Amino acid sequence: MANPNSALSFLSFARTALNLQSAAIFLLIFVVVLKLFRRPKNLPPGPWQWPFLGNFVALTRSKKHAHEVLAEWARRYGSVMSVGLRPAGAPAIVVSDIGIAKELLSRQWEHHVERSWSPLTPKIADVRGSFVWDKGERAKEQRRFGLGAFRKMGVGKKSLEHRINEEARYLVESIEAEKNRPFDPNLPIHKAVSNIICSISFGSRFDYDDPKFKNLLDSMRVVFENEGISSWANTFSFLYHTPFLAKLRECVRFVKEYIETVVQDHQDSYDENDFRDIIDIHIADIKGKEQIGSRVATGPAPTITHQHIWRGIMDLFAAGTDTTSNTLLWLISFVLKYPEVQEKIQQEISEVVGSNRQPSCEDRPSMPYTNAVINEVQRLRPVGIMALPYETTEEFQLKGYTIPKGRKVFINLWAMMNDPKVWDRPEEFNPGRFLSEDGKTVIQHETFIPFSTGRRSCLGEGLAKTELFLFATNLFQRFTFMLPPGASKPELKGILHLTFVPEPFKVRAIKR
Repeated sequence: MANPNSALSFLSFARTALNLQSAAIFLLIFVVVLKLFRRPKNLPPGPWQWPFLGNFVALTRSKKHAHEVLAEWARRYGSVMSVGLRPAGAPAIVVSDIGIAKELLSRQWEHHVERSWSPLTPKIADVRGSFVWDKGERAKEQRRFGLGAFRKMGVGKKSLEHRINEEARYLVESIEAEKNRPFDPNLPIHKAVSNIICSISFGSRFDYDDPKFKNLLDSMRVVFENEGISSWANTFSFLYHTPFLAKLRECVRFVKEYIETVVQDHQDSYDENDFRDIIDIHIADIKGKEQIGSRVATGPAPTITHQHIWRGIMDLFAAGTDTTSNTLLWLISFVLKYPEVQEKIQQEISEVVGSNRQPSCEDRPSMPYTNAVINEVQRLRPVGIMALPYETTEEFQLKGYTIPKGRKVFINLWAMMNDPKVWDRPEEFNPGRFLSEDGKTVIQHETFIPFSTGRRSCLGEGLAKTELFLFATNLFQRFTFMLPPGASKPELKGILHLTFVPEPFKVRAIKR
């Protein structure tokens, strides 16, 4: 017969063990909940955040775009606020004030903030050599090189203007071939704009019917769609190597292999006395640094090597294609909704340029209304609604708040260019806000920053401005854009990818 004392002892032991287990579980839950709910002392204010999910649910369930919701929250909680943008991530710092943004992104603050990556970026490709995503000394080296290379390739000079106007003639011919029929302007405009950066980067342009060219553009479109702040691929980036993102991986592979092949061809045929494009300039730059390093035993090795060239060229191809193309598409969308604006642009073109020659950059000072329209399109529908993300490298004080180390920092450019405290009725399309009272001068607004601000602002700003003016004036000189019969005016809501793009639309281009 069993000893009753032993049974009681076992029951007592089991009860104690269960109590300890329960206590351990309770303690674990308490620690997790405490960690999730506890806000670091003196963190910027912001909307209430769910445990683990942060503000992700509120952002995704809203009928508005993320940048619009963040702008509304900024008006409620302040121009420096703390927001949980992604599940399981620490709250990010969102800045919606131009003065604070300029201060934060100035060179004096570079030891506080550095470029960060979206979760998907390092999975897509190595960031070494990237003009956009690299950081530290390599980023500084790449930016210095990029600015110098653009100058050598004619950015800001007549030679580039001639190249853009030549491409504009190809674009006009492509549109003329539609013979007044409704067509989607997306692809021809992307091809034309892309050919400018291709000629600068690759040394040659593509024919519009080249299937490889179309594949390159389609592949980069897929990449941009998946790298957006609200994309599920970015939110759940751990799915990158699963079948769910097989198409994205294939597109990245195609672009990478194509550019690597072009770079290798350039290395095989390199001539130090004949620089064809930025790839050749990059090869020469690296070779020069290697030679210096070999002569000076203690000299530092170049941080960018030949194997990194393709990454920077991919950035130039992507950014140099997408942003200007979509700005032109937004411009056409706006004149479809406001046809009187197109009439005024065409009147100015007729008075300044006429019809017997192509527009020139020398015409820009004499065409304030056209420039004002382009500015207003960029203000109201900037393709870059956020500056690319940053990350804090140390704890510091900003406007009385404590910003912890390792926090993502987002600069909401859209909020700044649509701030009712700065812009009168910012939701209205009004080119006149960029014109002087007599309409003869373009007003420069401090808060108009479509190319971002600070030391990591858009590398190709000068190129983009030249392209926008010349492509736009060439198009409106030769065509009047009209809605197809029965089509309603564009709603101008936009689609948020890595950039902010207009919804697909069709148009008729009537030859003037």
